[in-house]
This record gives sequence, C-alpha cells and structure tokens, in this order.
Amino acid sequence: MDGGGLLLLGVIGAPIALLFGQRRQLLLEREGLSDRLFALTTRQKELETENQRLWQGVARQRELEEEIQRLRQNASKQKELEEETQRLRQNASKQKELEEETQRLRQNASKQKELEEEIQKLRWSLADQQKLEAETQRLRRDVGDQLQLEMEIRQLRESLQTLKESEQRFRTVTQQLPVGIFMTDLQGQCQYVNDRWCQMTGLTAEQAVGFSWAQALHPDDREHSVKVWQEVVENGNEFVVDHRFRSASGREIWMDTRAVPLRDRAGRIFCYLGANTDIADLKRTEETLRASEARFRSYFELPLVGIALIGADKRWWEINDRLCEMLGYRRAQLMQLSWTELTYPDDLNSDLAQFERVINRRIDSYSIDKRFLRQDGSLLYASVSTRCVRRANGAVDYFVTVVQDITERKQAEEHIQQLAHYDALTGLPNRTLLGDRLQQAVLRAARDHTQIGVLLVDLDHFKRINDTLDHTVGDRLLREVGKRLQECVRECDTISRQGGDEFAVILPDLAANDEAPRIAQRILGAVTEPYRLESHDLHITCSIGISMYPRDGRNGETLLKNADNALYRAKDMGRNNYQFYLSGATQIARERLNLENSLRYAVERNQLELYYQPKWDFHAKAITGAEALVRWNHPQLGLLPPARFIPIAEDSGLVLPLGEWVLRAAVQEIGQLHKDGWAGLRVAVNLSARQFRQNNLTDLVQGLLTQTQFEPGCLELELTEGILMHHTEDNLAALKAFKAMGVRLAIDDFGTGYSSLGYLQRFPVDVLKIDRSFVTELPANDSNVAIVDAIVTLAHGLGLIVVAEGVETPEHSEFLRAHGCDEGQGYYFGRPVPLLEFRKQLVAARNETAAPLVAVTPDSA
Repeated sequence: MDGGGLLLLGVIGAPIALLFGQRRQLLLEREGLSDRLFALTTRQKELETENQRLWQGVARQRELEEEIQRLRQNASKQKELEEETQRLRQNASKQKELEEETQRLRQNASKQKELEEEIQKLRWSLADQQKLEAETQRLRRDVGDQLQLEMEIRQLRESLQTLKESEQRFRTVTQQLPVGIFMTDLQGQCQYVNDRWCQMTGLTAEQAVGFSWAQALHPDDREHSVKVWQEVVENGNEFVVDHRFRSASGREIWMDTRAVPLRDRAGRIFCYLGANTDIADLKRTEETLRASEARFRSYFELPLVGIALIGADKRWWEINDRLCEMLGYRRAQLMQLSWTELTYPDDLNSDLAQFERVINRRIDSYSIDKRFLRQDGSLLYASVSTRCVRRANGAVDYFVTVVQDITERKQAEEHIQQLAHYDALTGLPNRTLLGDRLQQAVLRAARDHTQIGVLLVDLDHFKRINDTLDHTVGDRLLREVGKRLQECVRECDTISRQGGDEFAVILPDLAANDEAPRIAQRILGAVTEPYRLESHDLHITCSIGISMYPRDGRNGETLLKNADNALYRAKDMGRNNYQFYLSGATQIARERLNLENSLRYAVERNQLELYYQPKWDFHAKAITGAEALVRWNHPQLGLLPPARFIPIAEDSGLVLPLGEWVLRAAVQEIGQLHKDGWAGLRVAVNLSARQFRQNNLTDLVQGLLTQTQFEPGCLELELTEGILMHHTEDNLAALKAFKAMGVRLAIDDFGTGYSSLGYLQRFPVDVLKIDRSFVTELPANDSNVAIVDAIVTLAHGLGLIVVAEGVETPEHSEFLRAHGCDEGQGYYFGRPVPLLEFRKQLVAARNETAAPLVAVTPDSA
C-alpha cells in the first residue's frame, strides 16, 4: 500500500478511535455509579442496625414494666404490713403515711402510662422512618438512572458531532490530496471520487458516480488491468497496477492505481478504496533511463577492452563480452566468482592493498598491472584501471573496472629482460645477472656467517672444436655443457655463461669446507662424458678455479678475480682439474687450523666465558635483561671476540658443543642471579643455523630448564631471519615446541635480510631486534627514522616487543623512547661485561634509578 492509501486509512480511523475513547469514559462513569450504589447499600445496613437497637430498647421497656409490677406487689404487701403496724401504732399517723404512699404510687402509675405512650410514638416514628428511607432510596435510584440516561444522550450527541467533523475532515483531506481518491463497489462502479480524480479524468463527480473505471482504460491495457481486478476481488487482495487512462477529451494519462478492500463488521468486503497517481513524469524518466542504459550498454560492450562493475564484496555485478573472452569463461560462470579468486596469488596482496585504500577513503581510483588466471590455467597479463562510485554518505557503492590485455607487451618486456640478463645461446644467467646474485650472496653470507664458493669453469681446447667443426656444433656443445652443469649443482646455486667457453658457478650458504671441491669434482666428471652431436662423438675436459668467501675475498669482484687466478693455476697444472686460490691463503689456513684445534679443547679447559650486555626497558626505566655473548680466553692470543672463532666453529661442526655450553652457562648464571634477588631477569642467547637445526635442540632446552628449575619466560632465543627462511615447516615445528615450553623467541638483526612479513605472521615470535645499522644515524637520518617508525608500528601491530641494538648516545635513547621502542641495547646502557661486573651494574641500577647505567665510547662487542 502506498502513502495515499495509508493516509486515507489514518483519516477514517481517527473517528473510530474517538468513539472507542468515549465508550471507555462511559464505562468509567458506570463504575462510579456502582460505587455510589454500594455506599447507599452500606447506609441501609446501618439503618437496619439502628432499628435493631430500638427494638432492643422496647424489650428493655417491657422488663421495666415487669419490674414495676413486682414493685406493685411489694407495695401491696407493704401496705398490709403498714396496716398491721398502724393497728399496732396510732391509727392517725399510719393512716397519713399510707395516704402519702398511695399518692406516690399513683404518680408512678401516671409516669408509667406516659412512658408507654412515648414507646408507642417511637414505634410509629421508626416505621415512618423506614418508609421514608425506602422512598428516598427509590428516588435516588430514579435520579441516578435519569442522570446516566442524560449522560449517554449527551455522549451520543458528542459522538455524532465528532463523526460529522471527522467526515468533514476526511472530505477536506481527500480533496486536498495530490492524488485521485475513489471508492468503487465490487463491480468496479465508482461511488465516490475527489476533485483531483475529476481533474485527472476530465469527468465531474456526478458523471463519475456509477461510472466503471475500466471503460476509460487504454485498449492495450484494458485486458490485463481487468484480469488483475477480477483476481484481486476474488481473493480479497490489494489492487496494484500501472495503466493508461483515456479521458473524455481523448487525452491519455499514465496512472498508478492502488486500492485496498474495506470490510463490514462481519468481515465481508463491500467496496474498494483506492488512489490514482499521475506517473507521466515517472514514465518519461523510465524512458530516459532505458535510453541511457542502452547507450551505456553499447559502450559497455565495446569489443576493445574488458569492462566490469564490481561490488564492495569483490564480486562481479556486470561483465561485458570482451572480459569473458579475455578470461575464457562464460558469463554465468564468471558471475559466480570474485576477482580475488581470478587474481594470480603473487599479485593479490598489492591489489588488495589498493582496494583497502579505496575502502578507507584515501583514494578513489587506481591503476595497476596484474595477472589473472584464465579458465585453462594460463595467465592473462592485464592493465587494470579501477574507479570507485560512492554513495551520498561516502561509502563504496561499486567499482567500475577497465581491463586491457597487455600479454603481448609483457611477453616483449620479458623477452627484453631475458636478453638483458640471460645468455642468448644457453639461456643461463649472463655476467650482469651473475654479478647481482653474487653480491646478494655475499651480503647474506656476511649476515649469517656462512661461506660462498665461486667456481670458474673453462673448457679445455674448445677452440680446436670451433676450428675443426663449424660454430653450430660448438654452440650445441656449449648448450649441452650448460645443461650438465645444472645437473651437478643445487637448486639454490647459480650457473652463468661468462662468454666464449667460460662458465661461472656461485655456491652460496656452504655449511662445510668440502662442499665446493665435491661439486667441482662432480662437474669434472659430468663434462668429461662423451657428447653425440650431429654424428660427431666429441670428448672434452674442463679446468676449474675456486675461491671462497670470506677467506679469499669479501666482495664479488675480488672473488671472481681470485677464482680466475685459480683457474689459470689449474690450466698450468695440466688442465682437467680444479684448484683453490692460494695467494696469501697458506698463513690464513694455518692460523684457522690452529684455532680449530685449540677450540676443540676450549670447553673442557674452561677457556670460554660469558659476557653480558644489559637491556634497558624504556617503560620500567630499569635493566630487565641481558644478552649473553661468548668470549674465548685463548692462552696465547688473549681474549678473542666471537667473530674470530664462531665461523671456524660453524665450519668444523664445533658450534654444536660450543652453543650447548653457552646455553647451559647462561641459564645457570642468570638462574643464580634470580636466587640472589633479581627474579624475572631475562637472558638472550643466540642460536646459529646449524645449532637451530640439530634434532635434539628442543629436548636439550627442555631438559636444561627442568634440571635447573629456570623460569622458561626468562630465556630468550635469538635467531636471524635467514635461519627461518629455510626448511620453514621444520622451523615452525621447533618454534611451536619452544613456545609450548614458555620460552621467548626473538628475530635478530631485523631489516637486514629477507624481512618477509609473511613469516612474522606465521612464526610464533615474541621480539624484533632492530639492527644497529638503522640506529647509528638517528635522529638525523630521515630514512632511518622512517624505517624505525615502520618497524615499531609493524611489531606493535603484531603484538611483538621491539628491542633496538646499537644505542650509543643520549639522542639515540631519547628518540627510541619517544617513538615507542620497548627496550634498548648498546654502549649507552652498558658494554658487554663479565658476570661479576654485570652483577655490580644491577646493584648500581637498583640503588639509583637514574636513566642509563654508564655512557661509554663504542667499542667492538
């Protein structure tokens, strides 16, 4: 029902509501009269009680009369006695007394008679009073009935007047409504119309009465409208239809007709009350919209680009044929999918990031290049431009997206990229790409303290093949050698063609000293196998030069140069062999060997010692923990820092017993501090890659905690990002085991390695340690300021604690505190010191709460 129908029902319903209110008032007055009748009944009962009391008085009167009778009898006896006495006494005096007594008795008899007459009068008065009260009660009832009747008559007159006023208001309202109001019987004959209806149809009110509205329907609309009317009347439903009305002058009007059934007290429908609304403007608007939609559809279906309307829920609303063709789906299939399901997984995050910026009202449009997954599994490279259409309140209504196929352009770019970084003959990385990968490997090795092997492979006497056979055979031989080299190395290794017949091999993350020569020997064997090329059986050998990071160089250029020198030595020594770079390496190798031999006995000879560098809590303004750093008291070389012997320990496998000693000593020494009054003090211990991947590490830590009764939450294990990025499933299992124990986990040197946000969400870590390289130039370096702010915000968003390393000045400390960093570590708070000095620092910090313990000049840890 539209607004006109609701208004009409409201107008008719108002008098009915008034009548119900008056009827309620009459009921209330009737209840008042009932209360008055109850009061009169109560008064009647009181009068009956009074009458009963009077009857009791009459009974008392009778008792008095009987008493008088007894007195009379007594008086008679007294008289006899007096007479007897009189006879005994003088007759004169007795006679006089007797007369006086007789007079008194007469007076008493007179009073008794008066009393009897008064009682009789009281009886008559009581009877008259009862009759009077009964008459009064009857009159009162008559007066009450008359008053009630007068009140009912007055209320009926008021109700009649209210109905007349309501009818007048109804007519006034219907005449003022901007829609045509009509009332018809069940046959469609009009019984009432308002002036607006007459204006719309061109008929007078007299002409309209008895007029069937179906007579003036447009011929094209009559059959449908009459059919709907018949169904509505039969089912007693609301009548709603749009139709054209033809006036007496022949003018056609578009109308929206709505009518509701009216029922009598028995619930039977006796007529329909309805409203006609002129919808000519609406129809013209619809025609305009249809024409606009047709134009939009013609643009939407342009065959050049894909166009789509996408809702805020990322699902398709509208899709043109070109987009269906580009994605390889039928329209019905595509409408069941969202654009996130069709986006290539590697491109989804960047796309979602732009989407969220639009949702958060930061931008209204964006353009990106992305990949879609076609139905056949192939990739569609597309340039996507998206614009947001918002509602009046600023919320997203939908997105208009234009998709242009740029697959050919991308393929051309990839081909150019291939030409720029890969060898056209073998498809292997060229010299440029090799240099980039070698630089990345060196940076990673410096961080993770691992080795890199650089091999230069040169084919022996290859020029003879080119001179004897044509260059086509030589090219095929080079391609075959490239394939065999790839079979000899690991997936993480890089093989490059340097030019001519020379190849380079990068072997990153070497865990042992013998891995590079093993791979070199494998290459020698693979290259020596015979080749069958165009009916030619060829045999060839190669020479290999090897340089190692960090022993033979600390940058890519030096490593390649030294490997080249080693290659010439291999050729000088008869070819078909490999040689290490030796210039200056003998003395270094001898020193490393001596250190390795001494290190094997360092633990059992008690030459190792832990130094502790304090961690300052910016919130508590106190030392809350320390990082345990191992030192080697070498009998000849003195105190050695970790950088001097840890790489040797890792290469030789001694890092496992060394790491176990560090872990055990840290737990025992800090555990003693707990007992001495510094409960809750945390200690951080670094884990190397090999140590973290040993099978029994979790059992070792659990056993140590159980044995020493050390609080697990006070032990913090520090790992680098590179350790976590390999063998992620095994790493995740180990990390979860540590978390189950209650041990804290920290990511050391955050920001210098992979810095993948994915593993921060996946791995259950507790602490991020900002690398000292980002702290050194604070707050002057704007880039470092932005990086530190980003790391702090990221960590706190993930619920992690942030520790900054390399805090060396008051400016560092104040900046980090002001920007929300949780803890600081560096020479401003204290350098690494032995346990005894660390205990003194704790005592000093407890005695005076001034900020840093001591400010010292930066020195090597």
